[in-house]
Amino acid sequence: MMGEQQVISDEIFPPIDQEKTIKQVRRFLDKKLPQAVRASGHSVADLKSPSMDGMPKSTPAGNSAEDRITRRLYAEQIVRQTIQAMARCDHECQEILDRLYLQGYSKTQYFDRWKPLAMLQFAQSYYLEDLNIYQNRTQTGL
Repeated sequence: MMGEQQVISDEIFPPIDQEKTIKQVRRFLDKKLPQAVRASGHSVADLKSPSMDGMPKSTPAGNSAEDRITRRLYAEQIVRQTIQAMARCDHECQEILDRLYLQGYSKTQYFDRWKPLAMLQFAQSYYLEDLNIYQNRTQTGL
């Protein structure tokens, strides 16, 4: 019976490769988030306030207008989901993520110790795409 419960638990919550997940979250926060912030038309300060209206500020003109609108709306989803994911992390991890990625604080021993935990919590809290890397499992999803 105990083995069966473990199998069910592993199916629902598969073991996470923490090192690879941390690298993936770091890439997301270092590269994709800043691009999404720029593409969304919002500033980094907007990340701290979940009061975005979700609508583009202006309608682009031209042949690729639909593509630009779609990219902008998706970028706004990334920014909005980042806000929500950070809010679901523990208070300490929220502080670390805020200081590292929103306020741009420098690297210290404190962040080296707590940053991996904050990144793992962020990966579990970000719902738009699965940022976790699972052990011995083929990655699926977006």
